[in-house]
Amino acid sequence: MEIEYNELNDDWIDNFEKTDKLYQDFYKDDLYYTNLQLIYVNRSNEIEKIKQEAFLMSTPNYISREEMIGILKRNSVDNDRRYTLLSILKYNITLDADEVKFFLNESDDRHFLTPIKNIDAISFEKSINMFHDLNDLILIFYEKSNELKDPNANTVTKKIYLRSLNTHKKTIKKRYKE
Repeated sequence: MEIEYNELNDDWIDNFEKTDKLYQDFYKDDLYYTNLQLIYVNRSNEIEKIKQEAFLMSTPNYISREEMIGILKRNSVDNDRRYTLLSILKYNITLDADEVKFFLNESDDRHFLTPIKNIDAISFEKSINMFHDLNDLILIFYEKSNELKDPNANTVTKKIYLRSLNTHKKTIKKRYKE
């Protein structure tokens, strides 16, 4: 009995690819962009302005230190007011595809918001395609004080002289007996 291999049935491959496209949103993938949430707080501790912009990363899942400093310099002035950086927060959803249903139904104690302590490179973990829009970098700025400080008001440092209390020195010669 001879088997003909002229026609190979590849319908199952097409069916698999169609089914796979339905679940493409649940696969973890690299982040190529993130949302920047810029929150400006005035001296009365009130939120003055909230800006949102998209940031395209030059390296997937990674914001370099230079890019971070550029973001801070661009956004430290708003409406002719200077702001200083108060806090950096990273919101990165790192659920796996099989954990999504459990996370939605149960009260999970996962915290996706993490504070960034240093102005340095920030790396994001891979995230499910469906949640790419939810990954954020939150920058909180606080308004700088424009009041000029009085130079006479205890802010002037005094010069300190380091010397001994006894300014008269006595030298004693020791003589050796021969």
